[in-house]
Amino acid sequence: MSWIQKILPRTQTSTKGNVPEGIWTKCGSCQAVLYKSELEKLQEVCPKCDHHMR
Repeated sequence: MSWIQKILPRTQTSTKGNVPEGIWTKCGSCQAVLYKSELEKLQEVCPKCDHHMR
């Protein structure tokens, strides 16, 4: 254990929230994380890079 770890207090980590699966999708081109519902409104086109999803 290093000296800085002995001096500084440890931070508490929070538990992960309850986020349902399938809400987000990632653009295959620019790797942007997008809401699936928003992507459906945009006809499966990424708003950041105009990549067409399949």
